[in-house]
Amino acid sequence: MKGIHINGDQGEGGGQVLRTCLTLSLLYGINFTISNIRARRDKPGLRRQHLTCVRAAREISNARIEGDELGSTELSFSPGEVYGGEYRFDIGTAGSTTLLFQTLLLPLLQANKESRITLTGGTHNPMAPTLTYLRQSFLPLLRQMGANVEVEVKQWGFVPAGGGQWLARIKPSKLTPIELTERGRLRKCRLVSYCVGLPESIGKREIDTFIGLYHAPIDKFYIRSPVALSSGNLLCFDMKFEQMQLSIIQLGRLKLRAEAVAEKLNKQVREYLSSKAVLDRYLTDQIMLPMVVARGGCFSCDQLSTHATTNMEVIAQMTGYHLLFKPGHPCKLMG
Repeated sequence: MKGIHINGDQGEGGGQVLRTCLTLSLLYGINFTISNIRARRDKPGLRRQHLTCVRAAREISNARIEGDELGSTELSFSPGEVYGGEYRFDIGTAGSTTLLFQTLLLPLLQANKESRITLTGGTHNPMAPTLTYLRQSFLPLLRQMGANVEVEVKQWGFVPAGGGQWLARIKPSKLTPIELTERGRLRKCRLVSYCVGLPESIGKREIDTFIGLYHAPIDKFYIRSPVALSSGNLLCFDMKFEQMQLSIIQLGRLKLRAEAVAEKLNKQVREYLSSKAVLDRYLTDQIMLPMVVARGGCFSCDQLSTHATTNMEVIAQMTGYHLLFKPGHPCKLMG
């Protein structure tokens, strides 16, 4: 099972190195071995959510694997052909279902037929893209590139209980390059407080505080209470521009006042709107692999996170594609 060797300790040294390797391996049939998995984390090696990603990648491609055990710091992966179909993946904890979905999405977009994936676990995890962000920021961007993906949410899952469940329908699609150098005029914005198993007064305090700080028109604002296994809260500012859309989200947590949640969100929104960036730091990271599949594209951003630069390094090592970034200039994919 020889192939490319990847050092999992590079960059931010987390689970993203493994997930990027899995996606690229499935896309291009690349055998790889990764060592020092999650070496910079308090508990190195494969955790349950990472192991679920590995085994899900094996299931959709009939891959051969060595080292797929809890706590393993080295893994070898040799993919077969990716097949569309009906799949169910249960992380078994509040681990992120969105990261699992993003690992499999691009390969399944190139599969032989439509796929339906049911995912169970965490949907709103502070250490990963929330399902709300995925639906309202990431997937609209992918649809602009040509992806045919629909999502149906059954139940949200917060940390630590998890228990969220949702369905994704993925139809084979060809991605085309996209240029995101201007976001255009802000056409609509709305503010939503999601309060699950919590008093509605929390959402009202969040909304009142944000409106008092924002000092600009907001088209709609309201409180929603989705179905979930346990209680949770997030405040979300949704923006639709002429060229794209973006949601900026602040998760609430125990002992964080509703007013503080709104203040944190307002700070993020103001920083984004005062910049010339089209993509925020999260989309900057998440759009890189789709750009590789599309074989081109560019976008403007303010700065690259450690996650993003790590992603760039792994992409270059496995594919030869390089993402070039200079402050003040669009980030471009070079083959």
